[in-house]
Amino acid sequence: MSGPKAFRIVTRAEIIAICHRNLARLDAAIESWTSAGRRNGTIEQKDIDKVIVRRDELRRLLEADRFSELQKQVAAEIVFLRADSERRVERAAEIAARSNRELRRSKAAAEALLERLQALKVEIPANIQSELSGLAASSERLEAAMAKALLLLPSLAAPDSATDRQRELASRLGAGERRDTLQEWISGQAQEMEDPALGRVDALLGELRGLGIDPSPFSDRVALMEAEAPARRSLIADSLLLDLAAAVKDGRASARLADELRARRAELSVMNSAEAISLVTEIEEALASPLPSNRQELFKRADVLIEEEFKAMAAAERRRVVLEGLASLGYEVSEGMATAWVQNGQIVLRKAANPGYGVELLGGSRSDLLQVRAVGIGSSAEARDANRDHDMETIWCGEFDRLKASVAKAGGHFAMEFARPAGQFPLKIVSAPDVSHPTKRKLLKVHIEHDQSTRPISNLQKPSY
Repeated sequence: MSGPKAFRIVTRAEIIAICHRNLARLDAAIESWTSAGRRNGTIEQKDIDKVIVRRDELRRLLEADRFSELQKQVAAEIVFLRADSERRVERAAEIAARSNRELRRSKAAAEALLERLQALKVEIPANIQSELSGLAASSERLEAAMAKALLLLPSLAAPDSATDRQRELASRLGAGERRDTLQEWISGQAQEMEDPALGRVDALLGELRGLGIDPSPFSDRVALMEAEAPARRSLIADSLLLDLAAAVKDGRASARLADELRARRAELSVMNSAEAISLVTEIEEALASPLPSNRQELFKRADVLIEEEFKAMAAAERRRVVLEGLASLGYEVSEGMATAWVQNGQIVLRKAANPGYGVELLGGSRSDLLQVRAVGIGSSAEARDANRDHDMETIWCGEFDRLKASVAKAGGHFAMEFARPAGQFPLKIVSAPDVSHPTKRKLLKVHIEHDQSTRPISNLQKPSY
């Protein structure tokens, strides 16, 4: 098949750039995972160290040219980190909800204990009374106050007239009985006061905290709901639960968008264009802002710019690889040909050993599809030797196979779309390439094999010829 051909090339440089983008997204995922875990107190330094070790192992796959393995494992690691972060947020939400329930139970038990002491006309120290009255800000402080208040009861429960004999008898009757702990007593006091609506409110408030959202705007409404009689709570709960659910939904969407922006920032950070650098700054400002009104617009802009820059880099690398490969096969490749190829959409390379023949290259600017065919160089009015033309097409067939082999040897991938047999179409005749500027006809001496090293992405984005 030595007639016109269409093919696609994925260069080594393009593969390396894809791997760098994947690793950048992994760094962003680690940043989001670490930030959420630290905010909620659900990770320890040893957890972070394990993730960093894993990331470094994946980076070493790039150094070992294990590109496919790297891409698969990085994708799996990102999925794991996101799922693990969600699990940790859920755990933090459960802890926060449990804390709310415990505080509510402690308050109810404290109120019950205070009422009992007051009914028994026990003199209660002012500091204990203020704590039991609900001024305590935590379950721990309430429990400490109740422990002190409970000590006031035995002196009242045992009449002053009790004799030693009566106390001994009471002790024997109570022998072997298990005394409840303070926590068990509190739990028992508050069982009847549990409300399913309050439980749902606690769960949503906990999720808001887990997402890093301040739930205080709902504090007054929650307090009002708690103060209502159980029969009226459902009326207040419906509206409150709807608003809380909407806030959680918005919080989740905002968190996902922030994670995606961090990933786009990481990808842009490995690009050197002025547009990429400027957009990175805008994204960092948006992520740091408490009112991220433009995040969605930045996300769309980042996607477009990343795609444009990557396509431009990949197209330039494809042109470079093909031109270097043809130069190694003896075709005249001069400075400025890559630019001419982009500007004109096609270019003709003369075969140095057979000046009347060459190859025509097309495509590669707007898509990754390239086309190539052997051509005759001269005037279409001149008589042609059909056998000679056929022989040159056949020679080009062997050279094309060598071009494919050189791409593969350099670490790239070569895929044929179609190939026509020699002689199926008349050999195309083209005018001689422009040779009016001999100073620009410096042949490229580099060969495709020279691109074996793993170059940093920053050096791959603006190849020069």
